[in-house]
Amino acid sequence: MCSFEVLSDDKKRALYDQYGEAGVKSAVGGASGTYTSNPFDLFEAFFGPSMGGFSGMDQTGFRTRRRSTVTKGDDIRYDITLEFSEAIFGAERDFELSHLETCEVCSGTGAKVGSRMRICSTCGGRGQVMRTEQTPFGLFSQVSVCPTCGGDGEVISEYCRKCSGKGSMRIKKNIKVKIPPGVSTGSILRVAGEGDAGLRGGPPGDLYVYLDVEEVKGIQRDGINLLSTVSISYVDAILGTVVKVKTVEEVSDLQIPPGTQPGDVLVLSKMGVPKLNRPSIRGDHLFTIKITIPNRISAKERELLEELASLSKTPGSRSPARARAPATPTSERQVDRITEKTEESRDQNDLWKQLKDLAGSVVNGALKWVKDNL
Repeated sequence: MCSFEVLSDDKKRALYDQYGEAGVKSAVGGASGTYTSNPFDLFEAFFGPSMGGFSGMDQTGFRTRRRSTVTKGDDIRYDITLEFSEAIFGAERDFELSHLETCEVCSGTGAKVGSRMRICSTCGGRGQVMRTEQTPFGLFSQVSVCPTCGGDGEVISEYCRKCSGKGSMRIKKNIKVKIPPGVSTGSILRVAGEGDAGLRGGPPGDLYVYLDVEEVKGIQRDGINLLSTVSISYVDAILGTVVKVKTVEEVSDLQIPPGTQPGDVLVLSKMGVPKLNRPSIRGDHLFTIKITIPNRISAKERELLEELASLSKTPGSRSPARARAPATPTSERQVDRITEKTEESRDQNDLWKQLKDLAGSVVNGALKWVKDNL
């Protein structure tokens, strides 16, 4: 560039006066956003070439080592819904997965076999460019990755025909995963190396399988324990019985002891969920007892319940269970005498109730007469 051209341009002359010849040659005074292949000429013009000896930089000031061309591929997520029994006892699942795999022809380079890479014309093989902007506060420069070669410093001269220069191809593959016993909703299984292939032959990512477990009616899960509710009649609660209950394995017998109270919890040991990664440890199945009271009963049932209620009120009627002695004439007479007394007391109660009702009717009638005549 001749001195006349510089002196005739006021802007270039100002740069020359301020920065010298390097201020004009390096194009830092150009338009905003201009790429420069050697961004450190101006720096050397002020401080000399001896100051350019930073680690990882050549004499021109660019980094001599290009960025790594091997990049790990992306991870993939896949969702699976399991049945309740599969989550408890474990299972194997097969499914079809679509992911990227490295091209077998070019080994992930994207270049045609036998072709040669050429130096990037944008960055001159350095993999970096500098963008300069002129602001009211001065000149600002920013070094970034070359947009043409992506930081490699080289570009493909001939692309691979099979992958069209991408280095990878999308294919469908059958994947088999083993579900361990004891998993739950939100559990994640990792399958190494089954994600997308990395760039330029880089290692593939991983496959992450997210699990969701279906619910089953009548059984709830609490950690490694299972919870259920069993409804029985008040008679079964008093006398005790054996009921059929649903478990994760099969229908089992549950022993209801006599005198069971509402809210009591009965346990079937080792019928729960195996502990994850420790299947030898297994939880229990807990059954909460619910006693149902009928809204209506027959006349015979009412008679029996009233007799039971009268017996429970009799002092000494609740005695510890013991073997029944052989019946004797004396004991039969005592039973007859107790029955007669019970019937007499019931008759007296009924008579007393009738007298109270009669008295109430008389009083109500008298009050009504008084109100009407006064």
